[in-house]
Amino acid sequence: MRKELGDWDFIVPGTEDTFSYMEGIYTHRLTTDNSIEMGKYSTKPGYAVLNLPAVYSLTYQTMHLFYHQVSVDNLYMEWLKNRWIIHMKDARLNGVSVELADFIKRSAKQGRMCYVPEYKALGIKSEEEPLSVSLSADIKDWLHNQGEQTGKIMQADCLLPM
Repeated sequence: MRKELGDWDFIVPGTEDTFSYMEGIYTHRLTTDNSIEMGKYSTKPGYAVLNLPAVYSLTYQTMHLFYHQVSVDNLYMEWLKNRWIIHMKDARLNGVSVELADFIKRSAKQGRMCYVPEYKALGIKSEEEPLSVSLSADIKDWLHNQGEQTGKIMQADCLLPM
């Protein structure tokens, strides 16, 4: 696992033990289960959020699926008191059993899930959708000034909290 944008660590499933990458390899002779591919970052706004129990076989099946099919650049995992909180960009997962799809859907705290059993495919999407609006330059400038006064920024022609 990777903590924020820092170094890679090993986590021992079923425990709270973590080791630095070098300590895991040289002291404990650990190896990774999956190769990690960085991939291409999605610029679409928003994340789907899952809240998974830390010590549960379907959690590790879910993480295994994510490591194989979701770019690590589009996945953020956080360990909180025996739970994994996973933030992820939109993804389509293939080869997903009905049981695993149901588990992922039940674990979703934000986002939309769509499972197609015939294809064993699960779509995971953020609840945020981009909106394009055409405005005159005067109105856009006025919005920008209002945003600066209220502590909000203009991003992709939308006002967002700072």
